[in-house]
Amino acid sequence: MNWIYTLTNFLIGTCLASHAAVVYEHWETFDFFITRSRCSTCQTELSLLDELPIISYLWLHGKCRYCNSQIPVKLPIIEICGGLAFMQIDFSQPSNYATAILIFSILLVAISDYEQQEFHLAMLFPALYLALFKSSNLLHFQLLDYVELLPILLLLIFYVWQKKLGSGDLLIYLILAVYFSPHTANFIFLIGATLLIVHFCLKQQKGQKQTTIAFVPYLFLGLTIQLFFK
Repeated sequence: MNWIYTLTNFLIGTCLASHAAVVYEHWETFDFFITRSRCSTCQTELSLLDELPIISYLWLHGKCRYCNSQIPVKLPIIEICGGLAFMQIDFSQPSNYATAILIFSILLVAISDYEQQEFHLAMLFPALYLALFKSSNLLHFQLLDYVELLPILLLLIFYVWQKKLGSGDLLIYLILAVYFSPHTANFIFLIGATLLIVHFCLKQQKGQKQTTIAFVPYLFLGLTIQLFFK
């Protein structure tokens, strides 16, 4: 029966990821609680059947039902990534709700960073609050935890000072280190950096030059992999 719970969590994750995309689109107006989603081309209000994560995209062949314009493929990709990120969350345990909120917060930041290569720090407030006030890990840090934390923290601070890394990336590292552990945060950053380097090399081989790359989407993928195989 475990596969049923896993599939259910995946579906919940796709819905949360779809909502994260909506929150990002309406962030400036902050009306995502009362506004229905609309087609970005014809502005027609979408029905519930148009908003089923992944399924609607496949059913509509990636096109808007009303104006036949192409639906960005990034939307089902975001939904799939969200589904994978939430697959291992046990929603029957209230203690795991905080982790779900933290994942949603970082996913929202990842979407914004991908689109604009920047994000509002307010998007990280839920994750920051959970790390500081709902996690007791910091109080139980051992010497090994500080040994794992400080070198990476100092390296990231140096890169921020050199303007090779955003301060938001540093804040995300601290959130992950405090909420989970420095070891987990280092693993997530290692996976994220590896994926970024691979993507960068592939673009270079294709002759596509890019001076700046959004890092948070790769960190979210690293977080997803860590949660999936924990």
